[in-house]
Parts: sequence; structure tokens; C-alpha cells
Amino acid sequence: MGIFLFMLFFQPFPIRFTELNNVLVFNAGFGAIVFILLYIIQLLSKTFRLPDMEVMSYFNGFVLFVVSSVAFTFYLMYVGRTAINFYSVSKIILICIALPAILWIYRIRNELKQENDSLNRENVLLQSRLRDRNETPAQNIVEFYSADSASELLRLSISDILLIKSADNYVEIYYIDHDNIRKRLVRNTLKNIEQMLRPYDQFIRCHRTFIIHVGHIERIHLKINSSYVVLKKMDERIPVSRPYVLKLKEAMAMRQG
Repeated sequence: MGIFLFMLFFQPFPIRFTELNNVLVFNAGFGAIVFILLYIIQLLSKTFRLPDMEVMSYFNGFVLFVVSSVAFTFYLMYVGRTAINFYSVSKIILICIALPAILWIYRIRNELKQENDSLNRENVLLQSRLRDRNETPAQNIVEFYSADSASELLRLSISDILLIKSADNYVEIYYIDHDNIRKRLVRNTLKNIEQMLRPYDQFIRCHRTFIIHVGHIERIHLKINSSYVVLKKMDERIPVSRPYVLKLKEAMAMRQG
């Protein structure tokens, strides 16, 4: 369409046609030549694809320039009955060299647009990761607080927590302090604690009243009627309810590799 409008309005070549319909058809012939050449070049490019797409693009542009120059020359000579001289050949070359130049600019524009879209997607992904990181609590510290008093705060390293046990409206937190096991009573529910520990895959609920740190498991005993685990430095058997057996196995398998 572009080459047709250019030929129609600027009429760079003298032609023998005077009627408007003939002029339109003649100028449309230039557009048809370009369309056919582009289709053939694209078809051949898909058949004989080069590994270097940039080299292929320059090669296609050169082929388009040469073939379109020859085609325009013969079209003017035999259809338009135009005398071919140095001046007309120069105009043919300028017009035909503009075709691959425009296509090259169009290709660069598309590549830049695709690269920009890719960078925007990466930026959104990075922003999302950064936001998640900012919203995630400190990776090594967990803060336990009473539900009715935020001033009662217990800060513990994840690796030091052994288990959390429900005790009515309280929870008992067992942790290691200077190689000794200590217990701290916090007014909160085990359900709230479980929600708070959800970002940390080290913790798993194994019973209605227990949450344990799987990294401290020393021994596992899984039977149909009696399942329990024993934690390091603790002699107490921590019961494992049947609904949590599979989750416990999956958690242990993930930690082992």
C-alpha cells in the first residue's frame, strides 16, 4: 500500500497512461511486485533458515533491493513504456533501496518493543520478589507474642525451637538456650502459631496439640495404631496423629533431598 501511494502521488516516472483507472492499475502494479517479492523472500527464508537471524535479515534486504530494482526496471520498460536512462535508473535505485531500509527499521522497532516488553515482565517479577521479600519476616528469627499483650514478646532463632505445645488458652514453647532446653508459656492459640509459622517449612503440625521442628527429629516410629517422634535432647514421645502422618513423611523426604 505504501509503495502504491508513493507512486500515485509523486509519480517519479513519466508514463504513457492518461486515464485515471489505467494510472491506478499501473501504480498498483508496483505494490503488487513488492508484495510478491516479500512473500517469496519470506517463504525462502523459512525454507533455508540461517542460524544468524541478523545476517539473514541483511541478506533478505539485499535480495529485495536487487530483485525489486530489476523488476521495476522491466515493469517500466515493458508495461509503462518508459525510456530507461541514468536518471530513471537512479530513481529506481533510491526507491528500491528504501524498501529494505524501511523493513529494517520496522524489524528493529519490533525487536526493541519485544525487548522492552521482556524487560517490563522481568521488572514486574523482580518487584514482586522484592515485595515478597520485604513482606516476609526475618529468615532466622521468629517472634512469639501473647494475643492480649504485644509487650510479652519472645524472640527465638528458628534453629533453637524444638516444639510448640497447646495448653488450653496458652502454648508452651520449648527451645534450646545455651545447650539447655527451656520452656516459655505464651498466651496464644496453637492455630495462630501455626498460621504464623506457615512461611517456614521447618515446622509441621503432627498432632492436634503439637507443632514440631522437623530438623530436630531424632527418631520416628510410625505404626497404624501408635505413631510418635522423638526429638533430640528430649525423651518425651511426641504423638503423631494419623491425618498428619503423610505430611510428616513428605516433610522429612524434602529435607533429606
